[in-house]
Amino acid sequence: MQKNETVIIGAGLVGSLLSVYLCKRGYKVKIYERRSDMRKADLVAGRSINLALSDRGIKALEEVGLMEEIRKICIPMHGRFM
Repeated sequence: MQKNETVIIGAGLVGSLLSVYLCKRGYKVKIYERRSDMRKADLVAGRSINLALSDRGIKALEEVGLMEEIRKICIPMHGRFM
């Protein structure tokens, strides 16, 4: 492995964001994820997960230039929901 190459284990929220940061800095990034791609999985209705984006998360996505694209599919939440 060369100096500007890196490996990230886990393509969750943090691993994915870190890979974007590193790519923007010129690193060649390989990401390994144990789970299969959910977009290609044949899922039956059942469990789902709703994610809330904090100010810190929004700022991080703005820093890598992704927030405007994500904003298109977000549902604004005003106040706190539980």
